[in-house]
Amino acid sequence: MYRLLAIDLDGTLLNPQHTISPHTLHTLQRAVASGMKLVIATGRVPYIFHFLAEQLPLNAPQITSNGAIIIDAHGKEIIHELLLPTHHILPTLEAINKFDLQPCYYTHESLFVEQALYDLHNWYLASAPVAIVDKIINIYPQPCIKLAAFGDASTLREKRRELEQHFAAQLYVTQTAREWLEFMHPTVSKANALKQITQELAIKPEEVIAFGDNHNDIGMLRFAGLGIAMGNAHDEVKAAADYVTSTNAEDGVAVAIEKFLF
Repeated sequence: MYRLLAIDLDGTLLNPQHTISPHTLHTLQRAVASGMKLVIATGRVPYIFHFLAEQLPLNAPQITSNGAIIIDAHGKEIIHELLLPTHHILPTLEAINKFDLQPCYYTHESLFVEQALYDLHNWYLASAPVAIVDKIINIYPQPCIKLAAFGDASTLREKRRELEQHFAAQLYVTQTAREWLEFMHPTVSKANALKQITQELAIKPEEVIAFGDNHNDIGMLRFAGLGIAMGNAHDEVKAAADYVTSTNAEDGVAVAIEKFLF
């Protein structure tokens, strides 16, 4: 019997218009009413996650920042956090520059970006408190939740693999979208955060259904008793999943919940 749903946001629960369809929302409400715990597992930091959380029937701790910060169901309290070690910030920024990527610096209050990236990608940044700075390096040594890097989608997976090797055992390096990499504390991941939550709730891994679409979801899909990749997921994610559902444009989360729960 399944007792918990762990669901990624972007590319998974959210459709291409970055909203939750009425049908998917109704399906989640049915699942929670039947006794399921609902955990959103997102790379978004809490202050970007909040505006979506208000419309969801959340009833368990929530995973934000790819597992770096776990918040309560109401988003009012940080339950657990692991910040990027300060001594790794400058070497990471140096590596981001070396690989011809554009950095973002996330603190508890704001997302710091340089003007060029803001001009290029402000559709994403519009939902967050954003501070534009001349040089990201000038934000150091402010406490950092994570560093992100924007790059060309055609080469980013190859660069990610090189950076994973470069920072092996020092940082968690993951890909959250076709054009985004993130760098965090070495023990951070959605899978580790989900493991902590299930232990606190006395829920077994085999009682979990997890959904995702990108590299940062793979560990979570493998941890869950039923790992479901979206139809729009990258092939490396589909290969790690137990089942592939419809795309996020086709209410893939709702389709799978109806199949396996109802």
